[in-house]
Amino acid sequence: MGKLPTQKKILREDLKDAPSWVTPLVDTVNSFMETIYQTLNKNVTLSENVACFIKELVYKTPSTYPVMENIEFINQLKTKPIGVQLLQAVDRQTYQPVLTAVYVPWVSNNDSIVISPIVGLAADKTYIIRLLIS
Repeated sequence: MGKLPTQKKILREDLKDAPSWVTPLVDTVNSFMETIYQTLNKNVTLSENVACFIKELVYKTPSTYPVMENIEFINQLKTKPIGVQLLQAVDRQTYQPVLTAVYVPWVSNNDSIVISPIVGLAADKTYIIRLLIS
């Protein structure tokens, strides 16, 4: 998709000979077009415009890490998820980002998402893990 068109609405002057019932229709179409134009003008957001949700976890690794229990939570999407992306991983105590490669293995299980032990963290620490599920 290229740049948005410069024409954003239907002008009443372009419909000089139109019957009066066209005015409410044009107003409705113009309102819709303005909303869509504003959204597509660099205002598309994940949370409002894309089928996804963000899940934030307080993730405690035991001393036995990477051996630990899976985490399971409800899929909030209306469809089966196609991806789980790591948005952020920070040490909960210092709020410093994790500097190693972090991988989030997952599977969809009926209406749930099951996260296997997250790879790339340290043992016996607590993290804040932010995920994007789409």
